[in-house]
Parts: sequence; C-alpha cells; structure tokens
Amino acid sequence: MQYNDAVDRLMIRPWLVSTILVALAVATYAGALHGAFQYDDLFTILINPHLTRWQTFVGHLDHMVRPLLYATFLLDQSLYGNSATGYHLLNLLLHLCSGLLVYRILTRAVTEDTKHVPFWTALLFLIHPIQTETVTYISGRASGLMAFWYLLALVLYIKRSEHQDDRRVSRLHLFGAVTSFLLSLTSKETAVTFPLALLLWDLLIRRLKGAPLRTAILSHHLPFWLVLLVVGLAVWSHPRYISLAQFSFGIRPLWDNLLSELHASAYALLLFFCPWMQNFDHDLPVLRSLFQWPLPLDLLVWCGLAVVAIISVRRLPLLSFGIGWFVLQMLPTTVIPRNDLLSERNLYLASIGMLLAIVVLWSHLTHWLATVLPRPRIVGIGAGSLALAMVLALCLMTFQRNALYRDPILLWSDTVEKSPHKARPHNNLGHAYALRDDWDRAIEEFRTATRLDPDYALAQKNLRDAYLHQVGRQ
Repeated sequence: MQYNDAVDRLMIRPWLVSTILVALAVATYAGALHGAFQYDDLFTILINPHLTRWQTFVGHLDHMVRPLLYATFLLDQSLYGNSATGYHLLNLLLHLCSGLLVYRILTRAVTEDTKHVPFWTALLFLIHPIQTETVTYISGRASGLMAFWYLLALVLYIKRSEHQDDRRVSRLHLFGAVTSFLLSLTSKETAVTFPLALLLWDLLIRRLKGAPLRTAILSHHLPFWLVLLVVGLAVWSHPRYISLAQFSFGIRPLWDNLLSELHASAYALLLFFCPWMQNFDHDLPVLRSLFQWPLPLDLLVWCGLAVVAIISVRRLPLLSFGIGWFVLQMLPTTVIPRNDLLSERNLYLASIGMLLAIVVLWSHLTHWLATVLPRPRIVGIGAGSLALAMVLALCLMTFQRNALYRDPILLWSDTVEKSPHKARPHNNLGHAYALRDDWDRAIEEFRTATRLDPDYALAQKNLRDAYLHQVGRQ
C-alpha cells in the first residue's frame, strides 16, 4: 500500500486536526501540571549531585547513562528549581508532539477506507490513561523523550522515501532520521528496536518485496544499523552499563523471566480495555513452567494475535502493522530481566500499535455493519455516539488518574489497595505518612511491609527509625 496524495483531500485540514488533538489532550492533562515529585524523582532529580550545575554534568558525561534525559532534567532544574510544574510542562509538551507525530505517520499509511484511522489513533494515544505514568510521573520522561525522537526519526525516514528523486533533500531527511535515532538511544535504551520498525514499515505499509526490499535494507536501513553497532560498542566499554547488565541478568533466570514477561505483556493488554486496573506498582507472579496458570491462557492470547496479524496482512495491513509494532516495542523489556515485570511507562511507545489495531478493527466492523444492515446511517450514528462516549470516559479516567499524582499519600494508597500483598507499596506509603508526621500510620505501614517481606532492609530501617522518632530519640 503506497501513500497516495489524494488521501490529503479525503481528510480534514491538518491544522484543524492538530488543534483538536492538542486541545483535548491539554484539557485532559491540565491537572497533571499540579502533580508533585514522586518516588524516583527524589534521587533522579532533586538530590542528584550531577545536576547541580552544567560543569558538574559535563564532567560526569563519560560515566552517565541516558545523557539526553538527564540534560533535560538539568535544564528544568536551572529554569524551575524545585518547582514540579515546569518539569510536568515539558513532559506534557513531549506527549503532545508525539501524538501529532503519530497522526503524521499514519496519514502516510491510509487509503480512502481507512482515512479516519490516523485521527482516532492519535486521539486515543493522547488521552488514554495508560500514558499517565509516562506523562505525569516526572521520571517517566525517559519513555516520553525516547518516543518523541523515535517517532520523529520515523517521520523523517518516511519523508526521505517520498523525496527519492531529489538526492539532496533525501540525504537531509536521512541525516535527520539518523540523528533523531541517536538522540532516542541516548534517552532510553529500548530505542534499539528502531531498525526493525523500519523493516516492519517497509514490509507492511510500503509493501516492498524482492529487489526493492533488499535495496531498502542495504541502502536505507544500513545507516541505522551502523549507529546501533557504534552505540553498542560504546555501551560494551561503558563500566556503568556493564554493571547494570550484570545486575539485570542476575535478577532471575532468563527462562523464568521470559515466561513471566509473557504473562506480564498479556496482562498489559487488559489495561487498554480496563484502565481502572492501572497500578503504579503491579504485583505480578514469577512463572517457572509453561503449564503454570495463567500462562496457558496467555499463550493462547499471543497465538491468537499472531494468527490475526498473519491473516490480515493482505486485507488489513494496518492491523498487522499495529500488532507487529506492539510486539516489537515490548521485546526489550521482555528479553532483559528487570526488577519490575510490568511498568506502565514501558507501554508508552508500544501502545501506538495496540490502539491502532483497536481503531482499525472498529473501523472495519463499522464499515461491515453499514453494508449488511438495511439502515447504514443508523450504524454511523451509533458508532459515532459510542466513540464519543468512549472518548469522554477515557478523558475522565485520565483526569482522575492524574489527580493521584498530586500527593504521594494518594498515589501510594491507591497502589496499596491494588497490590496489598507487595511490600514496597506499603513501605512507600509509610514514608509518605512519615513526611506528614503521621507516625502511627507510618509505623503500621512499615510493619506491614516487613511482615510481607522479612528481608526488606529498607522497610526494617524505616520501621526502626519511626519507632525511635516516636519515643523521642530522633
């Protein structure tokens, strides 16, 4: 499926679409600007010794991971100090720009039958509450910053393919795409999937095969693989990355991690349809056998998605692309062990694929009903009404989710309610109570955390300090 210039005439003017998308997203996330610093923000930003001034930051660059991310934090700190509003503003701006890039990319992949898909996919991406941990949690910026440069690199790559006749313009777009990819990598390592995303685009959207596909891989994809190779060699020689890798691969055996992440990824799919289940600290099991429940059900879900993607390649390539995009973006956090099996901020870039698949299926179902039912206009009105109701519901849930970030007690109380058997949420809620001088509740939460995990040293220390404070020794 090649992009056709006639598609532009089938769509609302881009500036009007952009205005609608930005207005709805800003209205939904207005409350996020009042959010407080949460969790990792203390050590990542507020008391980070490398963010005190530019000279210190530059001097530490050779030991720093994600340098572009920390450069943005340093800029925020120099502009806003310890006022969280400015930090939230940049997170929101990145989210808005990413949403507009999603719209721009998908307009290059539609036909007359799917002309509404870019708008609805971008809108859902901007307002769905699954994005709150990336947008509203300041330290979640790593995912948002990476996604912005990742999507910009894809836009520039697409523009390069549209200007192949003008070698100068084509090279400029290619240079911009490679530079954006590099900036994405320096924001978060999960950007390593980008060359494979180009392959997915050229296979399913541009429909390249045979000699044209080989030419695209060898000529147009090769610079991105070279950048990945150079960055990989730099990472291999970086002592901080080596120690982080050793720590990651020591968390749990790779087989156990793969099985556990298959369940975590399947569970993540549920959050798109049941956003009220969102949780800042999910409590998911470590699985060690293919027959351990609910892994058989998870495997059935993944097999079903694979079958749908394969049979849709010809008739609904956008559906196949969406499923492929989701799986591709989940790969880095599935293969490499992490302490947390599921963090919602890691769904940010992957969500584009799942939301695209949902919109394509909804559009296809609506079109089919309009052809088989005697009153197609009623089908259109009904579909439009349901879509409007869904948008309003998602905006409300996102607004409510953002409200939790205004106060650590609100956020961790919600987390404790959803993960009552996990020690860390209780410890963090206790810490929030201690900051409010509510020592009775703090001691209760610290005690619960130590009971759930007797080896949790931080909770033990917090409980001891809280007791000492109560008896007047601190």
